[in-house]
Formats: sequence, structure tokens, C-alpha cells
Amino acid sequence: MVFRRFPRVIGLLVVIAVVLMTSCGWAHWYGLGPSKDEWGVKYDGKVDAANGDKLIVHFTLADQGRLKPIDSVFVMAFSNPDRTGKNLVKTPIAMKPTEAGKLTGQVEIGKEFADRAVIRIFTMTVDGRSQMAGPMAGARYYDIPLKKFLKKAPLAASSQSGSSVAPPPASSVKK
Repeated sequence: MVFRRFPRVIGLLVVIAVVLMTSCGWAHWYGLGPSKDEWGVKYDGKVDAANGDKLIVHFTLADQGRLKPIDSVFVMAFSNPDRTGKNLVKTPIAMKPTEAGKLTGQVEIGKEFADRAVIRIFTMTVDGRSQMAGPMAGARYYDIPLKKFLKKAPLAASSQSGSSVAPPPASSVKK
């Protein structure tokens, strides 16, 4: 065989192959800072109680804003409240188009992650410019705290009963 005569060449080819394969797997993500208009993204969300200790997160993108086109959307929760540390939850939301031209999807997560979870929107483009060139090449992400949607819906629904009890009506007595 010809390869028996060239062990150094084979070793070099193996090293090159390993380096090329691992470079494809490295990913760089950079957080987008705060913006007055939330990067022009128009969205809505809702959190419903599910069976057991689960929540259903509904998310709708009405306008992708300055992040158009959106690459992916995840619900993520981290071990530290400042969004660093180990991923406790990293669940993709399959976004599907609606007849109204919006993107919508839902995912189920554990209730224990509700306080620290974020909806993370990934994009490769900001303000119409690709972010995949230059020294800071990589995807950009924008975080929306799940707490924004928890305020709208009570999470104390019992998992044993199929019906929920509405709170008593507000008093209209003026002092």
C-alpha cells in the first residue's frame, strides 16, 4: 500500500480533519443590549398551567423588527439568575406561520423554571446586515423574560381538578 510509506502524511491528514470538523461545531452568540423599541420586535405571549408541574408557554411574533429574519426561538433557563451558568432548560419553540402573517408556537416547561426562564430569539442579521463576518462574527440573541407573561395569568390552577375557580369580583364600594 502507498499509505504505509507515508505515516507522517496520514498523521497530518488526521489532524487537519479533526481541526476542520471541530471548527464547524464552535458557535458564538452575542447578546443584544437593551433597546428603546425592543429592536422593533412586536410579540405577545401567554403562560398556561398544564397537567402536573408543567406550564405551557405560548409565544407569537407579530413583527420580527430589526432582527428580521429570525433564525430560531428557544425557552431557556439558567442555573444563575443573571443568565449565566449551566442550562437547566433549552427547549426550541417550533414557530409556524399563521394566516395573519404572524409566527406562533408553544412549548411545555416545568413550573420550577418559570422565574428564571427567558424566551431567547436568535438571529444572524441585525438591521439588515449579516453578523457572520468580522471579529465579532456569530449569532445575536435577544432575551425576553418569561416573567412578563406570568403577570397576566395566575399559575395556581390545580392539576387535580379539570375546572378552575375564578376570583371573586372586585368590590365597587367607594370610600
